[in-house]
Amino acid sequence: MHMDCLCWVKRDSYLPVGSQNLKAVAKAKLRYDPVELDPEEMCPLAASAPQVLSTYSVSDAVATYYLYMQYVHPFIFALCTIIPCEPDEVLRKGSGTLCEALLMVEAFHANIIFPNKEESEFNKLTHDGHVLVQETYVGGHVEALESGVFR
Repeated sequence: MHMDCLCWVKRDSYLPVGSQNLKAVAKAKLRYDPVELDPEEMCPLAASAPQVLSTYSVSDAVATYYLYMQYVHPFIFALCTIIPCEPDEVLRKGSGTLCEALLMVEAFHANIIFPNKEESEFNKLTHDGHVLVQETYVGGHVEALESGVFR
């Protein structure tokens, strides 16, 4: 099974957007300072000092492993005990969808009738019967820009 730590970091780590890379998460959550190398130094180091480059690579692997084992794995599988989804779904779905799934489980256990989830139409038609190519407004979400002061 492949589970990506980045999905957990973005949704559940409560770290600011600029601090969601592996180095920052390892420092904040694990109190571990991984080895850092400038990208410009990597190619020359591969030829002159491969041991330094391999230390950098192993440092990232260690940070990822411990982040997964200490935070992601227990959190996701604990959620799987109360939400009837497989671990990858619990990891990748948004918190609203997970809350909805939990509410549906609780409603089922309490014998409360709830409506089926609404499915989207793929071929929507205009009022005069033509196929709608694009809706002008479907919905929106806020995303932090990775430029300017946030870079």
